[in-house]
Amino acid sequence: MSNPTQRAAQEILATIEATFQPTHRYVRAEAGNFRHLDLRFYDRTAQDLAGRGFQRLADVEDLTITETPGTVLSAILLRTMLSRDGTVMCALYHPHIRRFRLRALLWLFGKLPGKVTDMETECTDGSFVVTTNAASAAALDSPGLIVSEYLPVKTAPLEVYARHTERVAAHLAARPGVQARIIASHDEMVASQNRMNAIKAAFRGELGGVTREEIERLSMFRTGLADAVHDAVVQERRHRAG
Repeated sequence: MSNPTQRAAQEILATIEATFQPTHRYVRAEAGNFRHLDLRFYDRTAQDLAGRGFQRLADVEDLTITETPGTVLSAILLRTMLSRDGTVMCALYHPHIRRFRLRALLWLFGKLPGKVTDMETECTDGSFVVTTNAASAAALDSPGLIVSEYLPVKTAPLEVYARHTERVAAHLAARPGVQARIIASHDEMVASQNRMNAIKAAFRGELGGVTREEIERLSMFRTGLADAVHDAVVQERRHRAG
């Protein structure tokens, strides 16, 4: 049986490998099949955003994450939406930890993932502006082409949107001639998302999966075991590579 350090390394690698694939497989989904999630959050938030001109595109499941062996997440519903002018893509989701004991532990230490509102804008120079209240994701570094801001987990969805529009305006003002790319359909949104996924995956490859500093930030106990866990991650990657 693997020791706690090895198990931590395996779980980190499973999460990294599931999340940072260059292409994700998104399939249409029925909200009624995700009763383990807070479906009222999806409906309430979608209604609020519709009041600001957003249109609902689709409910999907990211099978790339769901079907990854060892992932700690249950199946997650993504509700995608699009701003009236097509320049802001939105995804609503409720991360849910599969194992009850881990959920309880994360809740105890104030690290249980909250309900997420992601706002993203792709620009014609290949850069992305991302504004999200997925605060826990701030532990991981972003590539230079993806300019991210992580708001507190309790930030209201409409506040996430307001902050995102401010950041997009500043991003474009600093780049004369660059424009926000217009997205017109769910398929175009998926294509845009996979362009971002490819950038993230390449960056993770350059980092060797995860850095010591990121592991330290991910740790809920701050026990200084980042070196040992990172070494175990490196060994696990070598083992998987054969």
